[in-house]
Amino acid sequence: MQEEFVEKNRILIVDDEPFNLDLLEISLEDLENSEIIRAMDGFKVLKTVSEIQIDLIILDISMPELDGIEVLKQLKKDNNYRYIPVIVVTSKTEDRYRALEHGAEDFLSKPIDIVELRFRVNNLLKLKKFNDLQQSFNQRLEEEIEKKEHMLRNLAHVEQELELARDIQQSLVPKTYPNTPGLDVFGSCTPAFEVGGDYFDVFKTECGEHTIFIMSDVSGHGFASALVSMQFRTLARAALIDSTKSLSSIVEGINNVFSNENESGSMFITALFLRYCHKTQTMEFVNAGHHDPIGLKDMTYAAGIPLGIQAHMPFPVTSVPFYQDQSLLLYTDGIIEEENEEGEMYGDRIYTLHDNIKLLDAKSQTKLIIKTYNDFIKKQNDDVTVLIIKAI
Repeated sequence: MQEEFVEKNRILIVDDEPFNLDLLEISLEDLENSEIIRAMDGFKVLKTVSEIQIDLIILDISMPELDGIEVLKQLKKDNNYRYIPVIVVTSKTEDRYRALEHGAEDFLSKPIDIVELRFRVNNLLKLKKFNDLQQSFNQRLEEEIEKKEHMLRNLAHVEQELELARDIQQSLVPKTYPNTPGLDVFGSCTPAFEVGGDYFDVFKTECGEHTIFIMSDVSGHGFASALVSMQFRTLARAALIDSTKSLSSIVEGINNVFSNENESGSMFITALFLRYCHKTQTMEFVNAGHHDPIGLKDMTYAAGIPLGIQAHMPFPVTSVPFYQDQSLLLYTDGIIEEENEEGEMYGDRIYTLHDNIKLLDAKSQTKLIIKTYNDFIKKQNDDVTVLIIKAI
């Protein structure tokens, strides 16, 4: 088994007398995992610590030119070297006091006691390793704090962007509805997150003879779905504003555009398109892979595939008279697939609820549906959209 590499302790011994250096080196040669480095003047000390990592300095005070006290002062004022423990060696009491005053960790008196020397060196090397670990920990902690602060700043920026996107998307949801004689309309769109893929719309055609109703659900959740939903709104509005074409051909054109742009097939849209003729009081339906509307008993809707899967597909139209007291509920699957605390889906409860409240006005129906849904579920995990169209 390969032995784990252990880095050696580098001990710098400093004295201007070669004999004293030899004595120190011999005294310390039995220390495990230690390397002894020699220096004979103060300038060599400063040069050595700038070039290699030193773990301990044994420093003689009495040296010519740059003495031990001056070396100590320069070491302790530099943040790169201040944590290197220093043992000063001197025979003068006043020098010991001065050295301790300027940051020396310990001292030895001349002549040196070898046993005492080894004890003091071992203790200070342990202290140095502890300080190194503490500095490393502090550095990593500072780096982690900086990373977290950077992440929080980015998160705050993302939240601002999402809030802006949410405001933009919510501004596209109808707050008022066209004044259409004979119809009472109200809807609600609640994304599960800041933005979502559900969309509904109500607007009149350019000639003013028809009112268009759209309910759609982009596959997936979140920002990507929201972007596709907003693209869909732009395209659908531009195509459906013209009532001179058949509803079927208009939806086919919308599907062709999305299918051609969605080559990977990664996203698709389920949608309902309704066109109400004011003159004949007739409602046309095109279902592109969506849930059928609720409210017209014994009604069978022709269905096409979801938008964006394959181009040049047919989308048949279903047409039916839409007279007084009839009420339609359009919805996305978020409202029927959510579960309560017992794991039960909301499901068919929406049929019973709509049947019980269909005589109410459109706004009251919408609010009751959303309230009953929120009372039932444990947590909203999908976008929820409903639209009530009532003939009055």
